[in-house]
Amino acid sequence: MKLLLVRHPKPDVKAGLCYGDMDVPLVKGWQTHAQALKASLNLEYDNDKTRCYHSPLSRAALLANHISDGQSQSVDALREMDFGHWEGLCWSDIPRQEMEIWASDIVNENPFQGETLQAVADRVWQWWLSVKDEPMDACVLVAHSGVIKVLVSLLCEWPLSKCFRIDVDFTSVSEFSIQGEWVSLKRLGAGDWFLNTSEQSSE
Repeated sequence: MKLLLVRHPKPDVKAGLCYGDMDVPLVKGWQTHAQALKASLNLEYDNDKTRCYHSPLSRAALLANHISDGQSQSVDALREMDFGHWEGLCWSDIPRQEMEIWASDIVNENPFQGETLQAVADRVWQWWLSVKDEPMDACVLVAHSGVIKVLVSLLCEWPLSKCFRIDVDFTSVSEFSIQGEWVSLKRLGAGDWFLNTSEQSSE
């Protein structure tokens, strides 16, 4: 099975805003990249060979429904991490002491009174276990930076405490090949789909 992890397009928010579980709008013109991504993936969403799942937050749902022609399924477990009372604040305005507490154990601490990273990992992994053995050739997941970093770390058996080192840009694709217990990472946070599509259109 091919597993494709797609991050949502860039949101229309001020720089440095903490917007984990907040529902925020997308930048104007996001459909242009979405259409290029859809053309690059070139998948038929028939629920037997290919399925698409997405976070219920609109920034992921809009992209998922665009590339799947409305065939994507909303999954609450794929929401971004809940940053509690940090939501809507600029990262620079968060008390330094709270940031230091979080940094001391990024997996288990939550001075913001939201979700811990471990809680996000638990819900995402439980969802994955519930679908991974279903018969399909391709599984597309449209979600958020935190969710993708966590799932990549779990599939690769990398330390969850280091997942922040993984860079997944907006509308990027991370790809796995999965055969039973065998997991192979093919692409990580790649935006080459856009370059390839642009090159083809100019030929």
